[in-house]
Amino acid sequence: MKYRVLTVLHLRDLTGIAEGTEQCLLEITLDPKDQSTTTAAYEKWQTHNYQAKAEITMNLSQELLSAVILYTLVSEV
Repeated sequence: MKYRVLTVLHLRDLTGIAEGTEQCLLEITLDPKDQSTTTAAYEKWQTHNYQAKAEITMNLSQELLSAVILYTLVSEV
């Protein structure tokens, strides 16, 4: 199962999110002129985190799923 999940995550360019090497960007920045770019980058990261979590949880057994359902970051799974 791990091989299948890692393959799908790699194909969808989500490996960094799942491994925790692609860090979450700040939701806002102190510089107002950069705020919209940072917010967009944060939203993109958040979407990738949800996508990676979905890919992983779809391949888990019911017993394992109940153990990881409360995690918010996919790198915690």
